[in-house]
Amino acid sequence: MAKLAAAVEALVRGQAVAMPPPRGLPYLGLEHASGTGFHLLDALTAHGIFRKYERVLDVGTGLGASARWLAARLGCEVLGTAADAAEAAAAAELTRRAGLAGQVRLLPAAPHALPVRERHFTHVWMIETLPRCRDPAAVLAETLRALRPGGTFALQDLVRAERAEPPPLPGWRPATTGERVSALRKAGFVEIVVHDRTSEAAERSPRVVAVRAELARRLDREAKRDPRLARLVADRAALARAVADGALRVVQIVGRRA
Repeated sequence: MAKLAAAVEALVRGQAVAMPPPRGLPYLGLEHASGTGFHLLDALTAHGIFRKYERVLDVGTGLGASARWLAARLGCEVLGTAADAAEAAAAAELTRRAGLAGQVRLLPAAPHALPVRERHFTHVWMIETLPRCRDPAAVLAETLRALRPGGTFALQDLVRAERAEPPPLPGWRPATTGERVSALRKAGFVEIVVHDRTSEAAERSPRVVAVRAELARRLDREAKRDPRLARLVADRAALARAVADGALRVVQIVGRRA
């Protein structure tokens, strides 16, 4: 992840000389594995109030793209969790360089055992994280525990169609929309609302599409010398193909803690 973060930062730094990145996306969303557009997140912010004193937990934020988006666009405080210490450190460095370290904190944490106080957060977000979790029920139980009463849980998920076989993505276990809704209800969430965003999920900015393609080329070259990076590059490419081909659909599900 450190090499991915360094490649993203270097590429965007060169781009910024000609044109600064948009507000909320200091790295153009290149950190985001699937490539779905960040314009989708605007719809999630319609659920709940976001102010400086609001606290958001962004579970599985990876290199921190969605956590930085929340802080820069909405002014709230965000705690983002990463898969391990190396990923958290890389995300923190990107956040520091973006000037958002005062609002965004990153830490390594297993999503099924979050090191946070009960009922501490006003919002919990999960952006395309749940299919990578071994025990989604335990993860949802933890998100409910972390939320204040009345707090909002916002999930953007990559799901498979009903009765369809999941695409061959190592480490991914995509569910159907119905299965996700059922899991949220069993966890204790109420007022669940679902929106299928597949038709609008593609990145809209030609600039971002072009820079993302350039990042893929650079990573491909480096991957020839680094087997670990080669696995990451292959996984990102397979995931992006599954979304682009419709093997995975993009849905947003919002619920509330009673």
